[in-house]
Amino acid sequence: MAENKTNIHEGHRQRVKDRFLRFGVESFTDVQLLEALLFYAVPKRDTNETAHLLLDTFGGTFAKVLEADYNELIKVKGVGENAASLLKFFQMASKRYLVSSFAAEDDEVKKRVTGQSFLCDYCNNLFLGCKNEVLYAIALDSELVVRCHEVISEGDPGKVNLPARKIVEFALKHNCDRIALAHNHPNGSSQASRNDISATAGLAEVLEGLGIELIDHIIVGKYGATSMHENILADRVWKDNYGQI
Repeated sequence: MAENKTNIHEGHRQRVKDRFLRFGVESFTDVQLLEALLFYAVPKRDTNETAHLLLDTFGGTFAKVLEADYNELIKVKGVGENAASLLKFFQMASKRYLVSSFAAEDDEVKKRVTGQSFLCDYCNNLFLGCKNEVLYAIALDSELVVRCHEVISEGDPGKVNLPARKIVEFALKHNCDRIALAHNHPNGSSQASRNDISATAGLAEVLEGLGIELIDHIIVGKYGATSMHENILADRVWKDNYGQI
């Protein structure tokens, strides 16, 4: 009996894989997607029940499960170290893919910054899964192509700052005269605070004195990203066409 049950289970997995190859993940519900992903960490046990438990525990969506802390994941029945590691690896690999899809190495997909919306999309991907406030600096070349990004500082929500020395060092290290900044409000609005605007204005002046142009400061909130350059309250940060994309 156990052998027959195993054979039925193996047949189910193959059908799920065949369905993916034929129709892609668009045909999968969140529970079916989790179930299929767990195949690769749980080789012989039914993963459907585990997928349901994960969704019930972490907010009911695939994204919420991937964002869950590793130490919380392994507390769920049926999720061991392998499954928890796979879920976190999948989350980080997805983020790497989304960010690297903006890379400039391939001329066919070379991305030029043609507006603040591009930077907002780029930065939305940078902050996938971030629970603390993080400040990134983004290097741009003379054609406004994104070259690279780097974490400048990280802190608890509400505590990120703009360390001028580290930002200048980043620009000099990558030999770029144009940069953008981005930070997140993990549990809040993407609107710039007075402190955000004031700190950015002071930093822009420092950078300008060194011949480095601050293109924009993107803020990523819980529901999307906002360009400070397009914020009428931040007009004093950008003089005339300074920083215009």
